[in-house]
Amino acid sequence: MKWIFGRKIVGLAVGVLGMRFLVPGASAGSHKDHPYRYSIVDVPISLAVGAVWTPAFSPRKTGWYWIMVQVEKPLPFEQMMCMMGVTQGPLDLKKCTSEDPLLRADWIVRSEDQIISSGTSTTKADAAFTKDNIFKFLGKFPAEAGKKYVLEVKFTKDGTPLNVANPHLIVTKIGDE
Repeated sequence: MKWIFGRKIVGLAVGVLGMRFLVPGASAGSHKDHPYRYSIVDVPISLAVGAVWTPAFSPRKTGWYWIMVQVEKPLPFEQMMCMMGVTQGPLDLKKCTSEDPLLRADWIVRSEDQIISSGTSTTKADAAFTKDNIFKFLGKFPAEAGKKYVLEVKFTKDGTPLNVANPHLIVTKIGDE
């Protein structure tokens, strides 16, 4: 009887490990589904005009944290740069329309109903690029380990054409990006 029980435990462990390492996306922490593995917030959002609130989050480390929007690149790169407001200079702007940038936002970080920090996104630069994603930095704020925070982002321009790019709102410690 001990041998059968032991085999069941070993079989269960092998099954769990197989799911963890062999099935893409089975783990909430997989790199593909969660590229900022050290982020404390990573939620899919719509870029429609209006407000988005994160669930309460509590950093593990005291320090400064980035607030950013991550998108994929389903559209031509130059068009995405214009729409996201991440152009680097006048030459980039030649390809933009008068409607760009579409990503415009005001944000507020609260803790215990107190405003900790607030800001407004820029209309150019403040970005990072990878092979698959564009990251628009909306701002940064100081946070204390163990304290609870809520982030509110108000999108002030209709950015719904960017929703095809699978936008995510991310909060990550500066230096972990």
